[in-house]
Amino acid sequence: MADLAGIALSGLKASQTSLSTTSHNIVNVDTDGYSRQTTGLATRVPQSYGGSFVGQGVDINSIARVSNQYVVDQLRRDVSSFNSFDSYYEYAVRVDQLLGDDSTAITPSLQSFFDAVQDVSNDPASIPNRQVLLSSGEALANRFNTVYEQVFQANETLNIELDAVTSKISQLGQSIASYNQAIQSVYSNNTGELPNDLLDQRDEAVKQLAELIGVDVIQQSNLSLSVFVGSGQPLVIGNESFSVQTVSNSTGLNRKDIIITDGTSSQNITDFLSGGRLGGLLSVREDLIDPVFNELGRMSLAVSESFNDQHQLGMDLDNQLGGLFFGDINLPSAQFSRIASNVSNAGTASISVTIDDTNLLTTQDYRLRYDAGTGNYTLFNGNGTTNSTFADPGAGGTFTTADGFTLNFISGAPANGDNFRVLPTRRGASEMTVDITDVRQIAAALPVSTNLPSANTGGGFVEQVVVSDTTTVDFATAPFSLTPAYRVEFTSATSYDVVDAGTNAVVVGAVAFTPGQSNGLLSQAGLYPASGYDVVFNGNPGTNDVVEISYNNGGVADNRNALLLGQLSAEKTIAGGTVSYQGAYAQLVSGVGTRTNDAAVSQEAAETILTQSQTQWESISGVNLDEEAANLIRFQQSYQASARVIQVSGELFDTIISSL
Repeated sequence: MADLAGIALSGLKASQTSLSTTSHNIVNVDTDGYSRQTTGLATRVPQSYGGSFVGQGVDINSIARVSNQYVVDQLRRDVSSFNSFDSYYEYAVRVDQLLGDDSTAITPSLQSFFDAVQDVSNDPASIPNRQVLLSSGEALANRFNTVYEQVFQANETLNIELDAVTSKISQLGQSIASYNQAIQSVYSNNTGELPNDLLDQRDEAVKQLAELIGVDVIQQSNLSLSVFVGSGQPLVIGNESFSVQTVSNSTGLNRKDIIITDGTSSQNITDFLSGGRLGGLLSVREDLIDPVFNELGRMSLAVSESFNDQHQLGMDLDNQLGGLFFGDINLPSAQFSRIASNVSNAGTASISVTIDDTNLLTTQDYRLRYDAGTGNYTLFNGNGTTNSTFADPGAGGTFTTADGFTLNFISGAPANGDNFRVLPTRRGASEMTVDITDVRQIAAALPVSTNLPSANTGGGFVEQVVVSDTTTVDFATAPFSLTPAYRVEFTSATSYDVVDAGTNAVVVGAVAFTPGQSNGLLSQAGLYPASGYDVVFNGNPGTNDVVEISYNNGGVADNRNALLLGQLSAEKTIAGGTVSYQGAYAQLVSGVGTRTNDAAVSQEAAETILTQSQTQWESISGVNLDEEAANLIRFQQSYQASARVIQVSGELFDTIISSL
């Protein structure tokens, strides 16, 4: 006959275990990553008695965690995706506000500067107007410097965060490896029983890891997890974990790369990483910070070079040829700052970069690599495609690119595999300065003047004076004079001679003239561009009419060069002559704004998807207090009923004993 007390005791044990499991669920309701557990019960093997089977009670079959691996994996992926978009959006908003706010943007300072140029052109002899222009130039340079510094600080903050994130990734990798070891130990020593709480804790560690970096997870037959990052690089294999850390691979460049190492060897995985906060940070650097550095730099270089070029074609209040208004963009320090050698380079090559034409500059960085097998350097574009391949010029040699800059090989020799990062525009905004210190040095005038004697009888007139090069012999031989000063004498309405005004000797005779249209008097005579300037004449000159050409001594009221300087504001001098200063900055702001808006949309969408995944996980694995409260009552009643069975069993036993 069945053991009534034994059956009741098995029920008590089952009810007590169920109560403990329910209690465990309730107290862990707020524990991150906790999966609710259930007690699995199984009927004991019945006993055969008189041709029938009599039940023997209940056994505790298992205590299982309620989990759906598909949902867990999906939640992990959605956590990684959201954190990637979230970190990207966080930085994008900062950069967008920096570039778009009037208190920090370039546009207001640029507009004020060219407004001051216009004021000088209106009254070129005005010292106050010149002082405003000089101050506005300094303010513009300072604004470029300040915006660069703000972006630089954002980059520094990002570098600090990269350090912190990679350190946390390494710690979580160690934790997951430790959990693997503990789970394997429990599993092997308990005949296959699952350590539920350890599994939850490991899953939570993997989820925290996914917040930081995109991961691929594979579960092994012994319950250990293998975790991979990037393009399949192992972070955790069984009980072993690998270290992720940041390094500075290029000298003089504030840029951190990500490497994974096992203590003896390391691999740069920067270009392979995505997902999680780390992936978002790296995307911020590639899509926002680096392009902003380069676009600001290109713009400041273009402003400096084009304004300087025109300013040098003018003449100041002291009759001197114009000098540099902004600082020289090719100072030696600037040239060397445009290239960063890899810290692992074995060679001694010293290279610098000269900017040749800001109109041809792009906004990308380049990579230069030397191959000793061929003796060639290969210059790669920012996207990894080949820009050009050329033989090693050797110390003292140069290589001029089609992108507006020249590589100068100063000294030393490269070794096989040496790498350099070429950064033509990255630091341009930080290096912008104003060169002139005296308002009298502002070259508002042109150094060439013309005069039509009153004795002229025709209707010809000087349309304009074109000055293209003040370094020619015509300007350089003697100060405050042209060498030689020319005089144009019309021998008829359709021909003229160019005469040396000093010697009265004919330099070029019988030059054809077309009445009623623009005629370059020196270019048509074959003297320009060697002369460095030309005089454009129009109308209908009379026979014996004269055009006197000389240096513009005392031309303090001349505003011709100031007008040309003012026109630079609207000229398309950037990106191959396709955009103006303001247009380039507008494109930069628009591009950052678009990416910021896209990031906001992506972040919101990712958050919605994450919420859905979290809700799905909660519905399966989360603790429902109402359900657990109902279970408490149910298991309590079951416990009480089993206890009553024991009581009845005792009473029956007492009855049997007393009847003997």
